[in-house]
Amino acid sequence: MRRLLLLLPPLACNAADPAEVSGELEPGASSSEAGNDSDDASSDGTSSGDTHDTDESPVGFTCVPGSAPSDRFVDCVESFTPEGASYGQDRFPAVVFGPPMAGAAGMGSTDVLSLGCGGEITLYFDDPAIVDGPGPDFIVFENPLPVGDLTFVEPARVLVSADGLQWHAFPCAPGNQPPLGCAGVAQVFAGPDAGIDPTDPAQAGGDAFDLADLGLAEVRYLRLLDVGVAHYGDRRWCGGGGGGFDLDAVAVVHGDAP
Repeated sequence: MRRLLLLLPPLACNAADPAEVSGELEPGASSSEAGNDSDDASSDGTSSGDTHDTDESPVGFTCVPGSAPSDRFVDCVESFTPEGASYGQDRFPAVVFGPPMAGAAGMGSTDVLSLGCGGEITLYFDDPAIVDGPGPDFIVFENPLPVGDLTFVEPARVLVSADGLQWHAFPCAPGNQPPLGCAGVAQVFAGPDAGIDPTDPAQAGGDAFDLADLGLAEVRYLRLLDVGVAHYGDRRWCGGGGGGFDLDAVAVVHGDAP
């Protein structure tokens, strides 16, 4: 799998057309950005400054309850700390609101926000909050790119909190192939022309999570921490403006309001 993945460019977001997957650099990226430059990598090819993928700091409580229309998607962005990424910031924060925007035949969306390698974003859900129900309770949508029988992924660790102070992390093994338990692994099928309910874990695609796995009844905050360096062992996909996890949307499967 690693040998096939080396054929992919460090995309700003995964290309919506397989013909766009080539060996060319992303616009604005230099050859050193696409690979491991001497400042970012050690002699064994791993990052000398790995991702801060265990951040459990409290939120700043910038999101105001009741300030967003009631729906089953992200209501507010508490904080966003990109690491060298810029893709999607011209549409921020609207780009992460609403349902996922998958392309045709499960191809990756271009309507995403890149976190960069080691970047993070903290999201707030006001009405409804995410509550524990039967099976998965929320779905995180990235834009994994199918490549033949494989999938190019840029994973993230998922943490949740009821109060913005105490955090709980879903188990995520970024070093595995695939990185089980992380977000950004499964292809997305729900999109504007797909006719698929984005809150249906059986059809929507994306990565579904169950609060019961953490023993939680309800959460209002969700934090995504890019772990791409830990997954690939180096910074090969960190170059340009679109490295790291690309957030499309988050859907609430079980909420405390209709």
